Amino acid sequence: MLDFLFRWQVEIGMLAAACLFVPWSRRRPCFLLRGALGTAAAFALSRLAETQGGRIWNHPLAPYVLLLLLDAVLLVLLIWLCFDCSLTHAVFSATCAYAVQHMTSKLAYMGIILLDGRLAFRSGSILAMLALANLLVGVPIFLAFTRRFFKEGQLLFDQRKTVVYSGIFLFAAVYLSSLLEQNLDAASPAYLTSYLALNAFCILFAGAVLSMEFSNCSMKRLESENTILEQMLENDRQEYERAKQEMEKINIRYHDLKQQYSRAPDEERARLEKEMEAIRLRYYTGNKALDILLTQKSGLCEQAGIRLVCSVDGSCLSGMTHYHIYSMLGNAIDNAMECLARVEDPEKKVIDLSICRRADMAVICMENYTPEKPVMHNGSLVTTKPDAASHGYGTKSIKSIAELYGGTVDYFLEGDQFCLLVTIPCAGAAARSDRAVG
Repeated sequence: MLDFLFRWQVEIGMLAAACLFVPWSRRRPCFLLRGALGTAAAFALSRLAETQGGRIWNHPLAPYVLLLLLDAVLLVLLIWLCFDCSLTHAVFSATCAYAVQHMTSKLAYMGIILLDGRLAFRSGSILAMLALANLLVGVPIFLAFTRRFFKEGQLLFDQRKTVVYSGIFLFAAVYLSSLLEQNLDAASPAYLTSYLALNAFCILFAGAVLSMEFSNCSMKRLESENTILEQMLENDRQEYERAKQEMEKINIRYHDLKQQYSRAPDEERARLEKEMEAIRLRYYTGNKALDILLTQKSGLCEQAGIRLVCSVDGSCLSGMTHYHIYSMLGNAIDNAMECLARVEDPEKKVIDLSICRRADMAVICMENYTPEKPVMHNGSLVTTKPDAASHGYGTKSIKSIAELYGGTVDYFLEGDQFCLLVTIPCAGAAARSDRAVG
């Protein structure tokens, strides 16, 4: 068993490292069968390259180079065969796995030569050191990078060329380092220093490739998230315009009913009063956007059995663009309504909203009962829904709009009461609104 593991240490290391980067949530049907057959085929072709490499290319490193190249290609195909992902994603996973395997191998052999002082190693000690190196390298990479990036099971890349070039550069570095290592003079007094320096450089280069690959992902994730938030804001702007037009029609109808009421006989006035009460604007906060939003949301709250309690001075938000107000507070109320939809006790189905001016700050505070403790990370709410990729943008949109006006968003939990606190400088809001108009 030890002989088998020792002979196939590179391939096994690459497969183990690939487990850190493949999209496990997107496994193809018959995953185990695909994996078993694909792995067996990859090992067989690797063995063939190892034995025939010298005949194809008359060079001492020919078998090794062909083996590395073939292993990289086979790993890409194996990942693509077993997981429902793009070919770019498969190349990314294979390159990252290649980098991690290279780092762990170099680290392990550096440790062994420091301990033994020679290259005549025993297979058992090498395998033990490789296992330790995999833990030392793999666990931090998982905690710092892959756990965060692979929750959604799908990656977006800023540049596909970066993924391909990274793989090419890494392969070239592996080949050149192997060539240099073969030409080191083991009898030289400087051998140990040269060997350690070369391997340290290889580890740093592989780490740089790995970092570049993940930077390529993070930039695209941020870009994609900003695009979604911009689209959400545009949808909210259009919805606000529709709501404003609808409210204008309702106001016209309300004034018509008032005229009819003044001329109607007593027996008709009761019916007209009832109709006017149903359509009248319920809130007069000093801010048209707030009046429309609160009137709209209060009706939805009534239908859901939720009480919307408001103490609002809309004038302190006069510097904000109307559809920004509509979007920010609309998302906040929608989140609270969604939370209270799981509550059965009618006494707890209450949303308490207050907006006031404190010094030069507009302070928005909204509280509601929560049946479950919300999950927070770095001061931000984290969605607990299974499809995390499609949710959680409401809170991000609230924060994005607040920061647009130089404000902040904070969340608190006091007992079973969840509190959203938004503070926006009134002067900053006015200045931002002026720039938007200009």
